[in-house]
Amino acid sequence: MSDYSVRQSIADMEEYSVEIVEADIIVNANESNYPIPEEIGDKISALVKGFPFNRYPPMKSENLGEAIAKEFDVDPSAVVVSNGSSELLEKVCYTFGGAGKKIAVPWPSFSMYLEYAELADSIPVKYPLTADGYVDPDVVIEMCKKEKPALLIICNPNNPTGNYNELADMEKIIANVDCPVVMDEAYMEFADGKGVDPNDMRPLDKLWLVAGSTLSLLRKYSNFMVFKTFSKCYGLAGLRCGYGIGSVGLMRQLSKSVLPYTVNALTLLAAKIVFENKALYRPRTKLIRAERDNMAQELKDLGFYVYDTATNFVCFRAQGELKDKLAAAYRKNYSDRLPDLVASGKMMFKYFMANSILTRDFTGHPVLTGCLRVTVGTPEENVIIMAKLKELLADL
Repeated sequence: MSDYSVRQSIADMEEYSVEIVEADIIVNANESNYPIPEEIGDKISALVKGFPFNRYPPMKSENLGEAIAKEFDVDPSAVVVSNGSSELLEKVCYTFGGAGKKIAVPWPSFSMYLEYAELADSIPVKYPLTADGYVDPDVVIEMCKKEKPALLIICNPNNPTGNYNELADMEKIIANVDCPVVMDEAYMEFADGKGVDPNDMRPLDKLWLVAGSTLSLLRKYSNFMVFKTFSKCYGLAGLRCGYGIGSVGLMRQLSKSVLPYTVNALTLLAAKIVFENKALYRPRTKLIRAERDNMAQELKDLGFYVYDTATNFVCFRAQGELKDKLAAAYRKNYSDRLPDLVASGKMMFKYFMANSILTRDFTGHPVLTGCLRVTVGTPEENVIIMAKLKELLADL
């Protein structure tokens, strides 16, 4: 067969992949391990019975977009709805990037930022996080002055480390850069942030929606966008729905790159019901935070290095004598000759797999070497995960 020519950015791109295997406990993709609340499920089921599957959805997802705009007290044209926030990340690179333009992305962070920048024929510029996973606002501001990117992306809380960066630090960046800024806040619901702009006059029953988030700065700055998702906190990963909110000027340009009818009508129906009943998720989110903190502390007590986390996952690696013992166990059980830090993480990953627990393997990452990322599951699942890890350590 003849060779076919493809765009160079496609030819050079590595396929995005995660481990897809059968497992009893799946904690590798930061999904919610809880079903949607029964009350919400009943409402969706009742509306599906007479659902007009033969009709197109609203062209620009206006039904959900208008509900979001009303809740956050913004103009409807300041909201763009998409197939997950990942679609918006792709489209924002198309909109503000282009041949020869630079897009600044955090490192280490969500790997698809680099791919989306390259797909837009842009030049990705990595800016480093601190050694413990935080955004240094002064480093970012200085990088923007030097590199002059057409777009700056910030992940807060950061995936895959989990760190939450204070609102004041994010505002410092927004106020001191010349390019549009994307605040990817896919995990913000788990951060339990307290900061709000002191001039935000929202009633108290609305402030919890924006506390700790740059959403509280929307009336103050016009150079940034906030991207959110229904996949994490709200458990709709299987339906793919996200949204962005920003200044009308930025969002109108972004909306041009989003195809008509991009979100299917059934997803819009479910997402709107979830959004209108999001307070039902607050007890569950509080439980996930508590389970996360317990897991992180247990890991520290066992001798692991654990990144500070304000998400629904923990990222950790072995260190010191623990690393050496895990690496020795890996060499004893497997023929691969890997560096100790990588081998220690691989030993844990394989042991979890042998016990039907699927975690996310970052052991070969150049910055997160030896790390595993584990989504916080249900309390019952978390007990099993930690018990199996302790079982492995006892065997050492």
